[in-house]
Amino acid sequence: MINHIGTQPIETTRLTLRKYETTDADDMFSNWVTDPEVSRFWGWEPHKNINETKTLLYGWIEDYKKQDTYHWVIVFKNVMQAIGYIYLNEFENTDDSMAVHYALSRKYWNKGIITEACNRIINFAFSNLHVKRIHSRHHIDNPASGQVMKKCGMRYIKTEHRQIPDCEEISGNYCYYEIEADDYKRML
Repeated sequence: MINHIGTQPIETTRLTLRKYETTDADDMFSNWVTDPEVSRFWGWEPHKNINETKTLLYGWIEDYKKQDTYHWVIVFKNVMQAIGYIYLNEFENTDDSMAVHYALSRKYWNKGIITEACNRIINFAFSNLHVKRIHSRHHIDNPASGQVMKKCGMRYIKTEHRQIPDCEEISGNYCYYEIEADDYKRML
């Protein structure tokens, strides 16, 4: 059984992973929600104005009232700016599993930031939430995301077509990965 405790603050060497705050809207707008390259594999269009970002942000903040919300903003300590996000969802109590997903400002791609954040979130899920399996997927045209999954110890499972309702532009072939708690503990 998953031990839901809600989003908790997490520190890594270079990052602070924390709950969103209303003051994050400007960083979100300038760092990732307006960038079509960041939103390319997500079901949202790049934001056209800050009010769109604030509406999204306030909804995410409201979600923190639920104990099964795990959504962190990624703050890069060197610049003290929100530069992306990482979250856990798709909880499955039948096998105590959940999914991890992430997005990052293009300015910070290829610096190991998402790998650092993802490793720490995987550790949090296994250690604090007592999940038995974490899974993820990436669009076949986004292999960099798959590299993150591999660096975090996840193993490739399959490639399969995924139809996204009301979002034809991101429907397509997806690569699926997972890691089980026992395999993760052996890596430590």
